[in-house]
Amino acid sequence: MPDILLIDTNTTPFNEAFPVYPIGLDYLQGAFNDADLGPVEILDLTRAGGPLGREALSRRGGRSLDLIRQKLAEKPWDLVGLSLRNLDSTYPILDGPAELHYYLPQLSQYLDCVATHADPKTRVVLGGTGFSIMPEAFLAGRPATWHGVVGPGEGALVELARGILAGSDQPRLIKANGRDTAIGRLQNRALLGAYLELPQGEGSFGLRSKTGCGQACGYCPYPLINGPKQNLKDPGEVVEELRLLSEVHASHPAQPPLRFMFADDIFNRPLDHAKAILKAVLAAGIRPDSWHAYLDPSGLDREFFELALASQGWTRPGPEGLGGRVMFFPFDVESGSDRILRKLGKPYRAQDVLAGVEAWREVSGAAVERGELAAAGLGFHLLLGYPGEDEASIAETCRLVNEAAPDQVAVQLAVRVYPGTPLARQTQGQLWRRDEDLRQPVFAPIDEDQIMTWLRRHLDAAYDRLARKGNMLLIGRGD
Repeated sequence: MPDILLIDTNTTPFNEAFPVYPIGLDYLQGAFNDADLGPVEILDLTRAGGPLGREALSRRGGRSLDLIRQKLAEKPWDLVGLSLRNLDSTYPILDGPAELHYYLPQLSQYLDCVATHADPKTRVVLGGTGFSIMPEAFLAGRPATWHGVVGPGEGALVELARGILAGSDQPRLIKANGRDTAIGRLQNRALLGAYLELPQGEGSFGLRSKTGCGQACGYCPYPLINGPKQNLKDPGEVVEELRLLSEVHASHPAQPPLRFMFADDIFNRPLDHAKAILKAVLAAGIRPDSWHAYLDPSGLDREFFELALASQGWTRPGPEGLGGRVMFFPFDVESGSDRILRKLGKPYRAQDVLAGVEAWREVSGAAVERGELAAAGLGFHLLLGYPGEDEASIAETCRLVNEAAPDQVAVQLAVRVYPGTPLARQTQGQLWRRDEDLRQPVFAPIDEDQIMTWLRRHLDAAYDRLARKGNMLLIGRGD
């Protein structure tokens, strides 16, 4: 059998605070096993290197390089795959040196280490979300034995590996986005169990119920990564993944909280598919402590919220003294201005958001009255500073906030420009000229002080609590 090693390079400071299970490598490992190309080994650099406090984050890179060298020295691997997940923090909240926000230099060091210490005959394949955003940045200058896969790799990487092992010529770069390939599944019991050993409350597991979102937002690179079409997983397969996760959890002696995320681009698009999955989970009797997902705020109706509530979505134990469970639901609104929503490429308008808020309040309010919830809260996430933003659009967004009256508003100031997106095409020649210019974070220019002035001018006076971390604002109500 071939010797194949998959390396998870997600050693970002964010991942130290909020550990993310490497579902991509778990899915790929299963795909290799199904293709009779296993067993495949996984090297998870963050977990293998042990937990580090914030004051010791500078040692993460050195530990990871040692781990890579040690693993490559074990044998002349036939194929080494590296998952490059994050390029930078889209909204940095930590103060400190650039490496806390910009990860490409550290990733390049990992690749240099592989280039130096791997057997000359080893084929290296790069993939993952970060790689797929700008593959040329990672493949430039690498030898002909290096390859890359853009998009979901369950089918493309196995196909590439078969060709490499057969000794046939293979393309330098494969674009798997848009392929109707079967989506992987969680299957590594040992790795799942290892993540249950982590301090719970911050990290969570993930699984995918689909690839693709079917949208084309102006700033977002995901349509370029996953393709324009959606590939849906059968609800029964999702249930089997959750059943496995539940079994691993049940066998763990400490019984930590079981939480997971539907790690789709957008879980509720199409809405019927999301509902079918939640109904299947309920029918299977699976009851996690909590789950969450990224959502489109339009089309959220009473049935969806009732299913989310019944399956413990977005719930937590109540704070000390309150008891019971509480549910805090976030609406990813981005803007309350229909003009800006059109510029963003969003398929919804402010009125759609209000309809969803009304449905949420009806369902959650009834649950509180019945005693199923001790309390229910609502949050908004806004993205301010897209080209065309002005006081009129900020005022419209504030009117939406004032009418919906969320308990908390998270505001992301400024929008990152990613290669190949409509925003990148719009700003070429103004913010950047060559593709290389976008390898470091470039943001659409905004006057943050002016936006702050407009927010204070147009937000209801009840929103009198404001905290700022990096380019994130957290706004709360004082009532």
